[in-house]
Amino acid sequence: MVSVGEALFVPCDIVAPCALGGVFDDETIPRLRCRAIVGAANNQLASERADRALAARGILYAPDFVVNAGGIINLAEEFTGYRRERALARAAGIGETTANVLALAAEESITPLRAAERLARRRIAEEGKGRRWRPGDPAAWTNGRPLRAVRPR
Repeated sequence: MVSVGEALFVPCDIVAPCALGGVFDDETIPRLRCRAIVGAANNQLASERADRALAARGILYAPDFVVNAGGIINLAEEFTGYRRERALARAAGIGETTANVLALAAEESITPLRAAERLARRRIAEEGKGRRWRPGDPAAWTNGRPLRAVRPR
């Protein structure tokens, strides 16, 4: 057992922050002794440069909004008539999405965070172009403008 204050810094393969965001910063990153960060906490990186600091240390960061997408996938199901099987099938795609993010990061020599953001922007532009948003749509855009309400008028 280790103290809460030391839990992030024990030698391990994966650190999985699942409750508190903003924990990876200029003070914590140099002390990490893990190979990867993969967790469900939102906004794990405390600054815009934290992803590059992790990469410089050889620590793989799986972007939180990619790997913890199951919650929002489940919530989206509630808008379309909840079907557990469909929610599970969509959540099963998180692994493939994560693999795509990591492949793009390696291919373009960018951090996984930058790759995930690039893929997200591409998906919004391609899937949201020229159509109104409906609950359950993968792109939350309405006539090319950002979504401003959950229920379109």
